[in-house]
Amino acid sequence: MHGDVKEAPVTLGELAPRVLTSSIFTQGMTFPAGQRFNGRYVCDYELEYFTDSAGAMILEERLYPLRKGDIAFRQPGQFTQGILPYNCYLVSFDLVGNTAKNPETYNFCTETQFQVHYRHPLLEAIPPVFHPPDGEGYAKLFDGIFREFVNQNQYSLLLLRSLVLQVLYQLARDAQDPFAGSGLRWPAHRDTLKKAIDYMQQNYARKIGLRELAEQAGMSPSYFHRLFSELMGSTPNEYLIRLRLGKAKELLLQTHLAVYEIALQCGFENIPYFSFLFKKQVGVSPGQFRGSYSYLRSGSPREKRGGIDSPLGI
Repeated sequence: MHGDVKEAPVTLGELAPRVLTSSIFTQGMTFPAGQRFNGRYVCDYELEYFTDSAGAMILEERLYPLRKGDIAFRQPGQFTQGILPYNCYLVSFDLVGNTAKNPETYNFCTETQFQVHYRHPLLEAIPPVFHPPDGEGYAKLFDGIFREFVNQNQYSLLLLRSLVLQVLYQLARDAQDPFAGSGLRWPAHRDTLKKAIDYMQQNYARKIGLRELAEQAGMSPSYFHRLFSELMGSTPNEYLIRLRLGKAKELLLQTHLAVYEIALQCGFENIPYFSFLFKKQVGVSPGQFRGSYSYLRSGSPREKRGGIDSPLGI
């Protein structure tokens, strides 16, 4: 990390990325293997999507082999060097929109004033190099950024900002999914654990025991519990509770079912226990949650001047 880089915390609300440049490199696969770009310090934030690769990247003295579909995330002050062959999309951006750098003259290879190296859990969740599960989806996002950047109109700032935020959000989410990308710590157990998770998602409405889940994975209950807990960061029961509460939130907002009916449909036989868990996890009771987020907060339309009441009182 370059010594001139300053660090500062940032909130999600302050993230307002402004694209400084977006480019596409399509001739890289014609270069000899091992040929290198000049090493440089990264001055701003950069995202790079590799459309084809047999090359690699050095970032902060670590060598990262690159393959088709990989995404690199570089932050201000890091030292990097590309090793061909590869083709890619590159996006350089001002994370909070406050550097006043001019996109018309910007060149990511030219060293300029370093942008602040911001700290936030979302940024820290994104690996330097990640192979996402939906490469095609990311390819469309990067292509969308490139096309909008080179054909801008007076509203392009908004679309470019939203596209970069979508890439950052999706990378953080995918990187935290132990079944996504190349980061699975027990690749040999990917399919068996996925069977147990799929089973929970299909049968959350009824009582499911540890032994039943372990049978889906073909493991003993004790080994399944330990492996699942280490991989997922929660016990099978904790995961199942989060799944059920997530379904309960959907039903609270999308239906007029009574709270007790929703609890039963989501696998909670004890209604008071459901309300206790819901408030513990969400911070409010099921009824308060429905009142706060439902469009028609009364729970049903009320006639007023020939129409219905607006949640805004209009």
